[in-house]
Amino acid sequence: MDVEQREAIRQLAKYCFSEGMKYGVLTNGVVWILFRAFQEGTTITERIVWKTDIESDELSANIRRLKTISKESIEDIENLIKKLQILDEIWQSLVNEPSELIRGLIPVFEGLIREGYPDYEFERTEIEDFLKEKISELIEKEPLPEPTSSELIMPEIGRPRRMKIGSEYFEIKTAKEVLINTAEWLIRRGKLKRNDCPFNIGRAYRRYLINIEPKHRYGDPFRAPRRLSNGMYIETHHNAASCISIARQLLEKYGYSGKILKVE
Repeated sequence: MDVEQREAIRQLAKYCFSEGMKYGVLTNGVVWILFRAFQEGTTITERIVWKTDIESDELSANIRRLKTISKESIEDIENLIKKLQILDEIWQSLVNEPSELIRGLIPVFEGLIREGYPDYEFERTEIEDFLKEKISELIEKEPLPEPTSSELIMPEIGRPRRMKIGSEYFEIKTAKEVLINTAEWLIRRGKLKRNDCPFNIGRAYRRYLINIEPKHRYGDPFRAPRRLSNGMYIETHHNAASCISIARQLLEKYGYSGKILKVE
């Protein structure tokens, strides 16, 4: 059962609302989704409180989310949900403006240097520049999707020149076009539709791959949005290997084999 299908969530939400329940849980035993039965002025996907995958998400993240629906915590569910939202909001604010994170880490680095390497002196600017570089790398790095059964061992990707989906060839200049052309190929076959949005793949439940507007779950904008022919937006802020991996998973999501995608 694909619990991420909006129709399944919508049907259960109607049942919960008719029975006077504020929240509902949908699961296939692996993926768990907590949603509000009703909230005025919102779509069903906007009422999803959290989604967790017990096979691929971090154990601590699974525990943090599932704790909100445990028998011991259910009476305090509103408070627990709000706490999760607060943590996400604060982290997002640090991601958007990492200077506070850097300032907080500088004294930690200085203390560890004094303790472990007392013979070496570092200018504060040396530490600050180093932290800026490392935190920037950490924030910019997208989580890689889980490998799929169709994933092939690929050579290092430089500048792709051509791609093939089934029997169709496409001339391309960048790896991002692999992702865009795959999405357009599915749109032409009536597979990728606006009512499928928001759409995500992999571990990043908070970040969308495709949406009707170039925004992620909590309103932060796509970093490299491209508008598709049906008006939807796709996030292309991925490295070359990830673009191809995600494109293959996108094909598999709609019943095709990822092997039909080839990049030269």
